[in-house]
Amino acid sequence: MKQHPTIELLESLNITVIYLIESATCLAVLYLLYHFFLRNEKSFHYNRAYLLVALFISVSFPMMEFSYNPANTPGFFNSLHQLGNGVGDDPIIEAERAYSYTITAKSERPFLLWWEALLLLYVTGVTFGLLKLLVRIRQFKEVIWYRRHATRFKKNFFLVQTEGMMPTFSFFNYLFWDNSQEYSEEEKEQVIAHERAHIDQKHSYDILFIEILKVIFWFNPLMYLYKALLEEVHEYAADKAAIGNANPAIYSQLLVRTVFKKMGMEYGSYFGKNKTVKRLNMMKKVASTNYFKLLLPVPFIALLFFIFSFDALPIEKVIIENYKVEANENFESFPEPTIGIEDWKSFLESNIVYPEAAKEANLEGEMLISFNVNQYGNIQELVFSKKLGYETEKAVLEALSKSSKWKPATKDGNNVPSRVEVPIVFKKS
Repeated sequence: MKQHPTIELLESLNITVIYLIESATCLAVLYLLYHFFLRNEKSFHYNRAYLLVALFISVSFPMMEFSYNPANTPGFFNSLHQLGNGVGDDPIIEAERAYSYTITAKSERPFLLWWEALLLLYVTGVTFGLLKLLVRIRQFKEVIWYRRHATRFKKNFFLVQTEGMMPTFSFFNYLFWDNSQEYSEEEKEQVIAHERAHIDQKHSYDILFIEILKVIFWFNPLMYLYKALLEEVHEYAADKAAIGNANPAIYSQLLVRTVFKKMGMEYGSYFGKNKTVKRLNMMKKVASTNYFKLLLPVPFIALLFFIFSFDALPIEKVIIENYKVEANENFESFPEPTIGIEDWKSFLESNIVYPEAAKEANLEGEMLISFNVNQYGNIQELVFSKKLGYETEKAVLEALSKSSKWKPATKDGNNVPSRVEVPIVFKKS
């Protein structure tokens, strides 16, 4: 029977919530690695790549689906995988309960159920963020159009003179130059070199990428943190390119006395954007490559990939429960397998093959078999009191035909027939 569309929507919402939690977990783990091991390193291009890869990993890993066999995996990794996926064991949103509501003589359906309000809030946030992004991009286009008469093409970028209407900044291959500021020729060259570094290294693409992610994940504060980190490493890389072979002291003095106003152009990259003291300290720091720190994220990324992109294949197993004797007679001894009940149960559990048809049907359940143990210890008149189908009965019969004989029950010193009932559980875990 097909589910109600609302129930299907709620189940999809439950999957989405789990995805968002897993994505946020990836973001948090990779941020902590960056904060404690990489943030103060002068490997700016590596740090930039790391942050972008971290964003991509956090968005994509929880969506990937691969399978692995827990039987061939060390127990530590199985435990780690189970711990990391504990959030998905039970549904966060119980579809049936979330959709149902009680109607009495004086009540009616609420205007908005809680999950409807949550969904409406998310859609509103996405809509607002998308409109804001589009408006800002349109503002850039309008500025470029308005200042087209003051635009000159310089090698691989366009130089737009702003006449003091906005600060110096870069956006894609446009360099907006505030020609109302008083600079010496050397200072002017360094500022332009800084902005050209943003253009040459295509930093605007990074900002646009994370702005799109912010539209989708507008409620996640980690996205805003990652944007700040990307802007920070952009400025470090541009500072390094701007200094080049020039005098770093002059550049430092220029950085200290430069004050800019953003004027709403928060998607651009501009000279005075990041905290001045941190940039000065980074310029003074001696460059050294710590390969241990650079390689440290690799095993963590591999673990995140294993935890969030892999699902354990279900392990099919057969469990033989304790048997009981169907008789009211006072036996001196009860029937039991000649090899002992525990060994007999282990033999059956190892030899009953979980049928492929039952696997495909995702079948689980308990069957009941009963049989006579005659005075010679042979199994006779086997009956399936409770069946499961999907070839499970055939698999049980094949295993029983290979099992040991039984010791018959005894009464008054003689072997007597008895009837035994055995529950057999087919289980996937």
